[in-house]
Amino acid sequence: MSATEEKKRPITPPIEEGENKKQHTGGKEQQKKQPKVHRRKYKAKDIDQTSPMGVLQFEIDAILNEHNLVKDDVSNNMSLILNDESAQQKYHRVVSDVKIELLTSNGEGLALIPHPDESKKNQVCIVPFGLPGDIVTVKVFKSHPLYVESDLVSVETEASVRDNSLINCSYFGKCSGCQYQNVEYEQQLKFKRETIVNAYKFFAPVLNNNNRLPEIRDTEPSPLKYRYRTKLTPHFNVPYKKNFVLETRPNLGFGSKGRPTWRKDVEIPDGSILDIEECTIGTPIINIGMKNERARFEQEFKKYKKGATILLREDTNVVNNGEDFELKEASTDVEGKISSVEVNIEGENKKLVKTCVTKSRQIVTEYVNGYTFEFSAGEFFQNNNSILPAVTNYVKSNLAIPNSKEGEPNYLVDAYCGSGLFSITCSDNVSKVIGVEVSADSVKFAERNAKNNNIENALFLVGKAEQIFGSIDTPSNRTSVILDPPRKGCDEVFLNQLSDYHPAKIVYISCNVHSQARDVEWFINNTENGKDYYVESIKGFDFFPQTHHVESVAVLALKN
Repeated sequence: MSATEEKKRPITPPIEEGENKKQHTGGKEQQKKQPKVHRRKYKAKDIDQTSPMGVLQFEIDAILNEHNLVKDDVSNNMSLILNDESAQQKYHRVVSDVKIELLTSNGEGLALIPHPDESKKNQVCIVPFGLPGDIVTVKVFKSHPLYVESDLVSVETEASVRDNSLINCSYFGKCSGCQYQNVEYEQQLKFKRETIVNAYKFFAPVLNNNNRLPEIRDTEPSPLKYRYRTKLTPHFNVPYKKNFVLETRPNLGFGSKGRPTWRKDVEIPDGSILDIEECTIGTPIINIGMKNERARFEQEFKKYKKGATILLREDTNVVNNGEDFELKEASTDVEGKISSVEVNIEGENKKLVKTCVTKSRQIVTEYVNGYTFEFSAGEFFQNNNSILPAVTNYVKSNLAIPNSKEGEPNYLVDAYCGSGLFSITCSDNVSKVIGVEVSADSVKFAERNAKNNNIENALFLVGKAEQIFGSIDTPSNRTSVILDPPRKGCDEVFLNQLSDYHPAKIVYISCNVHSQARDVEWFINNTENGKDYYVESIKGFDFFPQTHHVESVAVLALKN
């Protein structure tokens, strides 16, 4: 018997001679069980509409409408792709002469490519590091029901907005941190303004379609284009294996964006995490801290049994010139000396001594426009202090209550006050500030910061989410409200409370313009008193140059 014949033999035992070849149960022939075939299924995840993946659905609709396509024209057969190896090879392929049509809010190119299924028309393709107008070659590596992901292999024809000579980092083009280093800064600001325009188009359609929105103002530039970021969190992975011991140091850095090969001038190693020695958007002391902690990690990596994140947070100490000063605990060099950087304050007999803190519970200080703020190193605080004076001054300038008479009192409620950034910086032109925060720890820092900055007209309260305005006794017609919520924005419970309180003015600061647009639309059109308000202005601020991120300030005022 040949080996081939042996492989074809049934795996059930052979029938003994004389045994009935058919066994019966209840008079019926017993059917042989077929092995169960396990087919892979595409599992759609629940996503927040205002998250990058949620916004992408709107952006796909936009490109389909522009090219007179419907979703069925671009859909992918996920069951086939997941369970047929030949289909995977057919779908996941190299495609040339791809034109980047538009830019997503996530800073990635969006294109239409030929569909491998002849019954379809096109596929929607995401191309990280592609810019509108580029003609490129891509490698598709992952499919979804309505789009595919790809790596940028090469750029055949450069878009007018592309200038690779501007690139300031050897990791750019693979690191997921920056998207726009090869774009002139003025053009970056235009891209970010367009993100805000689209956000209100997608998430505030009633206001947008009825011409109830003002023209989006130009995005405010950051004074620093590089070396601005005061917090970085490099990380590393350890394989999930029992009793695994690291023998070589794992990469320590930031996540990669696929496996693009378009940058021919540098060689960037592969890996889900890139080994990064320096980050050009981090402040000088943060990069010194990164160098210190990398050297320490080189000696200690074998101790780790699982992956971890290293905190690098700038700590600023305000010191009078000529004054002796003892540095607090911070990152040290190989000799055990605390690393520091000194910065002179223009026009003052003071200097800023900066160190890098690595412990999340350690208290650090930030210096903003003459004010100092203390908070825990691991807690949220804005990461670009160079633009904070412009932001806080802009917010302050929009708190004035229209038609106020001379001598009339005016009040400010800071509804997500945190450690008191806006409460304190906007306190000098109001009668009283009330900061409200659900975190008791944040309120303690806000009170501490008010005291340290000699602010005597500020009161901070721990508020319950369902009764945020319950303990505020200021007259609403003489009160402005600042909102600076987390990325998810405000919930309906809070927006209804805000509407019931009926303040004279609302200044909404957001790190996620999409949730801001959604909240503004819902507040005006769905709350009891929302109809009394109009959107006075919308303006972006560039907290993170070289990246796709943009923050937005929307001002709502009562109608006359």
